[in-house]
Amino acid sequence: MLLLLAPAIGAAQNEPCLAGTDSADCGIKVSLNPPISSSDQVLQVPNEITVDVPLRLHATKVVVLSGPTGTSVADAFKPLAEIKNFKKVDGNSRFKTQMKDCPGSDNALEVSVYSPRFPYPLTVNIQPFECKQGAPR
Repeated sequence: MLLLLAPAIGAAQNEPCLAGTDSADCGIKVSLNPPISSSDQVLQVPNEITVDVPLRLHATKVVVLSGPTGTSVADAFKPLAEIKNFKKVDGNSRFKTQMKDCPGSDNALEVSVYSPRFPYPLTVNIQPFECKQGAPR
């Protein structure tokens, strides 16, 4: 049994994300359509959230959470969507979901990427924003 686990542990230790030699986001790209406006930080809903994860990370699911901004608020985040299906696009696993409503008074999104290669989810934060329902201006 130890012989079977050794290659998996070795591969995980060589992963640039765990070794700290990759970018902070490990190549994970989150895009919103329509994007958050840069002038007033407004997130329009409905919105399509696309998460591109490099295939080398072997992502099995992505969870989109919402919560407040600030310190000591990690426990306040609530799941908005769990995405298990993806398409292979340009060397990435592409996960997509629709955000149809504003998440209450929350003004931050967190995208957690799960993979059997990592002991914890890889997380990308999107904050702060003000959510507005309706068509973009």
